[in-house]
Amino acid sequence: MSLATTFLFFAIHLACIRAGNSSETFVKLECNEEYHGVYGQQSLLQCNVKAVENVTILTVTWKRVEADPLLLEFHKDTSNLTPGFKFAEPSWNKDNMNVSLLLTKTKMADKGVYECMVTTDRGDDTATTSLSVTAKYITPTMSSIPETNIKENTDVTIFCNSTGGQQTGLIWWFDQDGYNWTHRTELVAKETDDGLFSLSSKFTVQKATSSYTNYTCKVLNSNGAEEGVASFVIQLAPQVSEINADHLDSDSTTHWLAPVVVIGSLVIGLLAALLIFKRRSALRFVSFLRGARRQSIFPLMSDHQPDTRHDGDVEAEGLNSDSPQDQRDSF
Repeated sequence: MSLATTFLFFAIHLACIRAGNSSETFVKLECNEEYHGVYGQQSLLQCNVKAVENVTILTVTWKRVEADPLLLEFHKDTSNLTPGFKFAEPSWNKDNMNVSLLLTKTKMADKGVYECMVTTDRGDDTATTSLSVTAKYITPTMSSIPETNIKENTDVTIFCNSTGGQQTGLIWWFDQDGYNWTHRTELVAKETDDGLFSLSSKFTVQKATSSYTNYTCKVLNSNGAEEGVASFVIQLAPQVSEINADHLDSDSTTHWLAPVVVIGSLVIGLLAALLIFKRRSALRFVSFLRGARRQSIFPLMSDHQPDTRHDGDVEAEGLNSDSPQDQRDSF
């Protein structure tokens, strides 16, 4: 009795093994072992069903091994999708053997091992694949306290900030001559809600002068590779001597320009008055000489017939009859 029981158990176990091998022969789920994604971009996890003959898919599920909830489930012609996850084929149906998973916007939290399980009318299979996610720090931003109009020999604190790194990074500081001041700086690294890291560093320039105003910060990842760089110029206030010089130049220009304009106006006015005065004097002198000639001519003509011409005609005739020598004498 015991021998018969043992033989029956062995027969049942062998039948189960053959059934399993038969299922594996008819349906095979093939996935790549590893995929690399980039933060903020799409990631594709490719898996395809291979079968020796046409099969119909009954169920498809995707999940992360580290998490229990299903990311995607197809069952009885109905799909349940988690936001951010869907079939890679937009019009996927149960006759489509491409059961790849598409992550629409990859996050750092999406990295890990994924499991896909497919059930068909001829058998089922399960496969796993892993996803790694990389991210880079963005170009840093810089600022200072105080911000502007900084007096010389004042302590100035410069800040350098960057986010988006995959792991904790570094920030190095340099002056305009390339000297590394990192040993004098403070760095704070924090993990953000999206699984990335932010870096904030500050460097205090003691007694800032116009000789050194330009400083640079460089962001490095955990491997020491540069991922971002920015420069900053300390905004010093203009020196008092420069302000006074500009003020003096403006005052001196005003001081000498105003008198020149006044004096020039007076000179022009005096010259115009003198010219008018000379012209009027010359006209009066000519009129006086002409009157004197008329008085000297009239007595000589008293013995002759009276002249009935008007004075204007006489004067005109006299002017016309003057000899060149008389004209020169009159002038």
